[in-house]
Formats: sequence, structure tokens, C-alpha cells
Amino acid sequence: ATVSVLYWQRGCWEEQPLQMHAVGALLVALLFPLHAWAATITLRVTTGSDWLAGSSYTFTPTVHSSSASCTATSISDPDGDDVNTVTASCSFAAADISQVRIPNMGTDAWQVVKMELQINGAWMLLWAVNLSPPAFETWIDDDGGSPEHATGIWEMLPLRMHFTTQSITNAESVSTFTPSFISTSSATCAGTSIAAPAQGASYWSVAGCWALSTLARVEITAPSSDSWEVQKASIDRGGGTLEQWVATNQAPPSLTPIIDDDDLTEYKKAVLQAPNIKVRIVTAATPASADSLHTYSPKFISKTSVVCDGSRVVAPGLGSSILSLGVCSFPPEDLERVEISQQGNDGWDISELYVEVASVEQQWWAINESPPARSTVVDGDGATR
Repeated sequence: ATVSVLYWQRGCWEEQPLQMHAVGALLVALLFPLHAWAATITLRVTTGSDWLAGSSYTFTPTVHSSSASCTATSISDPDGDDVNTVTASCSFAAADISQVRIPNMGTDAWQVVKMELQINGAWMLLWAVNLSPPAFETWIDDDGGSPEHATGIWEMLPLRMHFTTQSITNAESVSTFTPSFISTSSATCAGTSIAAPAQGASYWSVAGCWALSTLARVEITAPSSDSWEVQKASIDRGGGTLEQWVATNQAPPSLTPIIDDDDLTEYKKAVLQAPNIKVRIVTAATPASADSLHTYSPKFISKTSVVCDGSRVVAPGLGSSILSLGVCSFPPEDLERVEISQQGNDGWDISELYVEVASVEQQWWAINESPPARSTVVDGDGATR
């Protein structure tokens, strides 16, 4: 079939045949007109506590990405100890912000001690880069004093780790924890501190000493006689992608770091590293006995028989999707098998197991079954398997 468009030219109708892909594009353009995509970006701005920190003027933040900008709602007449939440409708996501700027107004001064960006459900502190070195606190002024900061400029620094506290009794802490970001050349950079982390709450620690590509590990040392139990620690890879890291100071490694000096388990320093082996285990949803109360420690074994410990799996429940991550000396392409040994006299039913290679999950087979199967039971309970 031939599809043509008729158009008027030089006093008569002309016919122009169209290729089918052009016809499709025309129909899409007619039926589904483009609409601008917008994201709501939320900022929280805290004024200093000094009586001179406030201002009688109105300030309007602007939010910038590498290629676009947008205007947030204004802050009028901020007082000392004010906390103002503003929003902006932007053509880019919060994770793509490069800067937040607030120009001065008149000859007045306003002290901003904290600029926070809401991203991935948590508030992330931004750094005032109009200061040298950068800091959380800055003045926005043109009042003839010294120094003059005619525009406050904040940036999201390249090293960003997100922490979630476990939702259990005693997981919280009254102490202050300061992560150290350590490069591949062993240089150390202090991240922003986390003060008195609460149960089930999330926090950011950020630093701007070097690029993310040179980050080797993050270390957190416990204050004396206190502990903080972390449910998950993840590095922000950008674009809203959080990569869960592994506490390699524990044996076997753990995805739930404990940082303590409380005379109990004594993990005085958490050492967090990026995993290069990623395994996902799916627990059977039935029968009721498919779950387990024990802790399992997967072993990742390379083609040259190098053994690497995967992170522990604690009391897997029914129908769960569980990660076991490894910081191994070999790449995922060299992984030959995954071994999980039974614990105690309990049984654990595994319905599927996947290994991530080149960002794609591959389903693996249980070769302890005859013939090989997607599912297996890891047990020592005296039953059939």
C-alpha cells in the first residue's frame, strides 16, 4: 500500500508519497502532542540563631542543572531560627541539581546555616561554595561589611552516602558519627557528621574532596560506649541511583553495619566497600516451613577456585527477595558457582537465584539437584533433602 500526502503548489494539488516510518511519526505527533515534563524539587532553608541572622527582605532561590534553571517559591522576612521549605517546578530531577543560588536583596544581610535538598526520601545537606573552603553556613549580603557574599551558592558534592537506621530498639544512638571517605590513594576526607541518629530514620553524609571514581571505601569509628545499628548504607551514583555497600569489617560481610563500642559485639569501626559480585536469592512463598531462623553465608567461588564470602543472609522469610553481595578479587564474569550450606537442623527453600553480570541478571541453576533445577532446599532437618 502507498500512503501519500496531498498539498497545494503552483495552483494545483501535488502528491508526495511517504515512507511508513514517516507516517508513524506523523500519527504520533498528531495523536500524542509533547508535554513538558516537570519535577517538584523541595528545599529546606534554615536561618541562623543570632538576632542579626534574619532579614527584612524577600529572597528567591533559583535551582540549576547543567543545562537548565528554575525559580523556587520566595522566602519573605526570614527571622532568626527560621526553617523555610520552598519548592520549584523544574524540567530536571532533584538528583540532577548542580547548584542552588540565592542573590542578596538591598543592603541587608541574611545568615543561612543550612541548605537541604530532599532526594530519595531524605534531606541532603548542600555546601555553600561561595565560601573558601566550602561550608554549610554562609551570609547573603551586600551591606558594606566584610566579607561580602552578594550571592549564596550551594552545590551537591560528589561523595554522598545515604544511611538508614534499623527500626528496632537500641538501634539509635545519642552520639555523633563522622564517616571518613578514603580514596584509592589512601587520602582521607571527613564527611558531614550524623548527630544522634534515630530508629528507622535516614541520613546523608557528604564530602567534596575528590571525584566518586576515586573512592575506595568509607569508614566510621564508634564513639566510646555507644552503638548505632545501620539497616542500609548506600553510595549515591547519581541520577537517583543508590548502590548498597557492604560492611567488610564483619565476618562474614554484612549489609547491616553495626558501629559500636558498647562492650557487646565490638565493631568499633565499620568499613564499607562497593560490591562487585551481586547475587539475588528468592525464597519460596510456600510451604510455611520454607523460611528459616538461621543465618546463611553464601560462598562465591571463581573459575580458579578463589573463594569469596558473600554478605550474610539472616533469618530469610517467605517469599523474600534477598541480596548477598561480595567484595571479591575477581569480576562477576569469573564467578563459577555459588554455594550455600545448611545451618543447624533447619531448612530453607530457595525458589530462584540470580547473578548480575554487566548490569543484567542471569538465572542460575541448582546443580545439587538431579536433574538440575531452578529451586532447591538447603537443610539438615532429617527430611527428604
